[in-house]
Amino acid sequence: MQPILTSPDGGKPVNVLGIPMVIRLHGRNTGGVLSVVESHDVPGGGPPPHIHRREDETFQILEGDYEFTVAGKTFIAGKGATIFAPRGIPHTYRYLGQTPGRLMCVITPAGFEGFFEDIGALSPQQQQDIPRVLEIAKTYGLEILLPPGA
Repeated sequence: MQPILTSPDGGKPVNVLGIPMVIRLHGRNTGGVLSVVESHDVPGGGPPPHIHRREDETFQILEGDYEFTVAGKTFIAGKGATIFAPRGIPHTYRYLGQTPGRLMCVITPAGFEGFFEDIGALSPQQQQDIPRVLEIAKTYGLEILLPPGA
């Protein structure tokens, strides 16, 4: 494995369910050890509650305030905070600010960045096809926790 430098404007941009993201480090370049993804969140934005079956996530807040719920515990995390969400544990977050927020997510081991690429390759209309998104999620060991009756 070789050292990797991703410039501030480097990486692969993807849009996932309306969230602009940048894959800063891809698992294919780290021997599958980890991947790093930066999320640019809009006010009120964030993923639905979900569980990763294969990987842990470590979040670093770069800009703004976020409300995280991990293992049923809800807390506010601001710039500089670090949050660990282990595999097998339900978690989600929501951006609380009025201007765009940013966070960095380190995914260990790598591989889940492929979900972002697969969803990002769909048109915005295709990304609204929930059964299709759920099927793609399943291939990555991701369980999206839908609200009752959904």
